Amino acid sequence: MLRCSSPFELLILDCDGVVVDSEPITMRVLTEMLNELGVAIEAEEANDRFIGTTFSRTLELIVELVGRPLPEDFVGNYRNRSFAALEAELKPVAGIEAALERIAIPYCIASNGPHAKMRKTLGITSLLPRFEGRMFSSADVARVKPYPDLFLHAARHFAVSPAACLVIEDSASGIAAALAAGMSVYGFSGRAPDRRLRAAGAHRVFHSMPELPSLVAGRVARQP
Repeated sequence: MLRCSSPFELLILDCDGVVVDSEPITMRVLTEMLNELGVAIEAEEANDRFIGTTFSRTLELIVELVGRPLPEDFVGNYRNRSFAALEAELKPVAGIEAALERIAIPYCIASNGPHAKMRKTLGITSLLPRFEGRMFSSADVARVKPYPDLFLHAARHFAVSPAACLVIEDSASGIAAALAAGMSVYGFSGRAPDRRLRAAGAHRVFHSMPELPSLVAGRVARQP
């Protein structure tokens, strides 16, 4: 298959929502558990509140929302239920595998999630071999997205300058982190609203992974 050359030297991908289609599954489980605690919240509101944050920050936000300490078994139950749902339902983001086949530059994952979660979701979707040795987590750095530390860490690993990196993100915090790192950032609106990605400062917004190789190759002009 023809691979596309690129003006960029490194492609940095978020994991959840960009490589694996996990967010609808985990947000559904979280919404169900909050409903069971008496909190009337739907998946769209949960997306707005929690996507793009670390799990520890999500728990802090949930405590604020619930107004009382969470049950001692909340975290364990969430992990068990979400992992069971992921095992049964998780798929790669549509078109990501074919897109990666056409991209000639090095690529990696940089996620606020822990390494264990990345290995779990990438393993379920059979994508793990593509990213072995090229996964970077917030656990690797002092500050999580929206700070630039994680993206800068990935760029240093590949000895690539930030200006030569292209980041693909689907959250406002990830876009903010890429901008703070001095990198180009495109918003993937597979499920995230365009307006949210544009408002966060994405240099471009695209809607499907078959578009990605041409974007990486610089064959599509940036949107105004």
